[in-house]
Formats: sequence, C-alpha cells, structure tokens
Amino acid sequence: MFVKDYQIAEIANAMQPYFEVGSLHSRSSIKQIVPLALEELADRGYPQRRSLAVVISKMAQATWVETMLHTRQRGGQV
Repeated sequence: MFVKDYQIAEIANAMQPYFEVGSLHSRSSIKQIVPLALEELADRGYPQRRSLAVVISKMAQATWVETMLHTRQRGGQV
C-alpha cells in the first residue's frame, strides 16, 4: 500500500496534540516520536513501516515548530 503525501500530512497534523499537551516538544528526538507515528499508522490501517513513521515524525515535528514560530510572530505564547 502506498501512502500519499496528503495522507502523511494528515497524520502529522493529527499528531499535534502530542506536542501541545503530550510528552513531546520541539526538541524531542525522532526516535521518541516514531512510536506515536507507528500507532497513528496502525489506527488508520496503514502499513506500519518504520521508514514511513520516520517521515511522519519529521513532518509532525516541523509542523509543530512552524506553529510555534507563527504564534511567536503574532505575539502569543506557545
């Protein structure tokens, strides 16, 4: 099964609560994020490939960092 880019982005976006109120933060290692990405893949019935989980983890972390930067630019708190 091939997972499309938009599906990867959806999963990365769905992982944002792990950063907001969970145990992850902007400096979490990819190794710490991968198990959660694998869990998200399993929940959606996608293949649980580690390489795919790494891509999703990196995208989720980058999305969180981008959110923080946008919030700071607007003068808010993260």
